[in-house]
Amino acid sequence: MNTKDKVLSILYGNEAYVSGEYIATQLGISRNSVWKAVNQLREGGYSITAGSEGYLLERTGAFDEHAIRRYLKRKHKLYIYNEEGSSNTVAKSLCAQGEGEGTVVIVKSQTEGRGRLGRTFLSSSENGLYMTIILRPKIPVQKCVNITVAGAVAVADAIEKTSGVKSGIKWVNDIYINDKKCAGILTEASIDFECGGVQYAVIGIGVNLCPPVGGFDPEIKEIACGVYEKEYPQGYKARLCGEIINEFFDIYEYIEGKEYLKAYKEKSIIIGKAVDVYVGDKIVYGTVIDIDEDANLVVKDDSGKIHTFNSGEARVRKTNDKRGV
Repeated sequence: MNTKDKVLSILYGNEAYVSGEYIATQLGISRNSVWKAVNQLREGGYSITAGSEGYLLERTGAFDEHAIRRYLKRKHKLYIYNEEGSSNTVAKSLCAQGEGEGTVVIVKSQTEGRGRLGRTFLSSSENGLYMTIILRPKIPVQKCVNITVAGAVAVADAIEKTSGVKSGIKWVNDIYINDKKCAGILTEASIDFECGGVQYAVIGIGVNLCPPVGGFDPEIKEIACGVYEKEYPQGYKARLCGEIINEFFDIYEYIEGKEYLKAYKEKSIIIGKAVDVYVGDKIVYGTVIDIDEDANLVVKDDSGKIHTFNSGEARVRKTNDKRGV
C-alpha cells in the first residue's frame, strides 16, 4: 500500500478532522508527505477539506476499494476497473492465472455485458453495479445451479437490507421489483472432464440501481427497473456491493446444506403462475407447481402432465393466450 492509500485509509476510518501531525506520526512520514498525498487524493476525485484541525474526508458517493471494504465482513481481494468488456471475462482470465476463491472483480462500465442465453445486458451506465465473484467449488458440474440460486437469494436479500425495497426471484436467476427486472445473474464454469468436477466458477451479478439518464431503452423500458425509481443515495453502490458479497458468502459457506432453497422458494414470483417454458426448440405451456430440492422448475402442462426443468427459460403468461413474457 502506497502513502496515498495509507493516508486515505486513515481518513476513511475517521468521521472527524484528523490532524496532519497525527497522520504523519501514524505512518512515520513527514507532514509535507501527508500534504502531497492529500493533494494526490484530491486529484483522484476525493473531496478532502483542510482546516485548522487537520483534514476531513467528505462522505460523498465514492465507489472505490476503501468505500467497499467499509462494509465487508471478510477479507476479499478486489479488482476494480473503470471499463472492460465484462466482469465475467476479466474474472475468467484471472482464474486462468490461478486467482483464488473469494476474489471479486468490479467493473464500473461494461462494453460487452451479457446475460443468460447470449443476451446483451445494458451495463455501460454509472447507474448500475456490475461485479463477478470467483469461486473454486468442490462440487460436480451438475450442481453449479446451486451457485446461481445462492447468488439470487444473496442479491435479493442485499437489496432489501440496504434499500428496504421488497424484491422477488424469477427462476432461475432474475431479481424483480414490482414485476420488472432490476438484476440478473450469469454463472459460468470451467469443467474438469477427467473427474467431472469444476475447475472454477464465476458468478456475474448486474444490478440496475436506478434508470439511466433519459430512461431505459425502448425495447426494455416496459420490463426493466432500478432499485430506486430516480437517483440512488450517495454511497449506496458501495454499500450494496459489500452487502451482496457478505450475503453470498454467508450462504456459500454452507451451500451443501441447501438452507437457502427455502428462501429462494419464498421469494419466488413464479410459483403458481401460468408459464411458457422454452428449452431449445421445445415449448411447454403449463403452470409452475414447485421448485424442487435441486432448484428444478416443476411444471404441470395444460394436459396435466408433470415436467421437471433444470435449464431453460420460463416466461410468465400475462394473458390467457400461450405467449409468456
